[in-house]
Amino acid sequence: MDPFNLPQVMWALSTKFNPKFDCVVIPGCSIVALDPGSDPVGMSHKMILDCATPAPPDDHGDFSMQCEDPPEAKDWIPQLQELIKNIRR
Repeated sequence: MDPFNLPQVMWALSTKFNPKFDCVVIPGCSIVALDPGSDPVGMSHKMILDCATPAPPDDHGDFSMQCEDPPEAKDWIPQLQELIKNIRR
């Protein structure tokens, strides 16, 4: 995943991120003193979101498992192909 590619980041957040296990908050970090949200001035919290694919033996659930197409999906293919053909005209 390219962290500078917003669609890839949003995809990883929605498919690989589990807030129960993959979020770390680091309190009391120094930041630019001009940030109006800091309290006290120049201090804030940082958050790390781990959106990487879990590696064995990391077993936090099946958040990125592939799913099978529903049986009726094969009936949709000709209809979708026709719609796409009409869009391109």
